[in-house]
Amino acid sequence: MTSKISEMVVPTFFVDETQKGAFKSLRHEHLFEMRGKGTLMTDVLRFEAPLGVLGWFAERVILKCYMRKFLEHRNKQLKILAEQPEHRLHG
Repeated sequence: MTSKISEMVVPTFFVDETQKGAFKSLRHEHLFEMRGKGTLMTDVLRFEAPLGVLGWFAERVILKCYMRKFLEHRNKQLKILAEQPEHRLHG
């Protein structure tokens, strides 16, 4: 899979979009919002599977749940990494 950052406004959001890969299209928005002493990150993921009606069916039956679990797992791992002392911003 090849993706490209297509939009960015530091420090509030960026968008990456798949250029080549298994999906007909995939757009992933990463939104960041300051919350007290922390940051709330929200993912917005839009994708379309190939293969017409078969892909449409797979999106609703398999991919939607799979992608949600994938993002939740990835975000938990990212939170663990970001909260390590050597990754914190001091000041």
